[in-house]
Amino acid sequence: MVECLKEMLSLGAQPPIYIILDALDECPITSTIPPSPREEVLEFVDEIVALRLSNLHICVTSRPEHDIRVVFEHLTKHSVSLHDEIGQQEDITNYVTSFVRSNQRMKRWRDDDKNLVIKILSEKADAMYVR
Repeated sequence: MVECLKEMLSLGAQPPIYIILDALDECPITSTIPPSPREEVLEFVDEIVALRLSNLHICVTSRPEHDIRVVFEHLTKHSVSLHDEIGQQEDITNYVTSFVRSNQRMKRWRDDDKNLVIKILSEKADAMYVR
């Protein structure tokens, strides 16, 4: 399938093509048979970037895990990291607070317990935000 996609991408006179890979860090890094699924995806991205197609735009989202950073350091022209941004942490805290305060089961909890849950989840989220 990868070869077929590469061939289709290489066809002449194409409009802009956008490939979006979301949450690459959630792709498994272990496998009983090498390469792992994440290594396969990283190889795929490397191969399509190597095609140097001017109409191809690739956007990858991921937490900055070491193996991913190593591959993308030499592939990217533009890198944007939100991992340590204050706004990212605020979004997580706001979401957790909203959930804890509006959840029917948690409404019966003591305020101290609710505040502890909000504090711990916000601090330990590691910039991971899932709705």
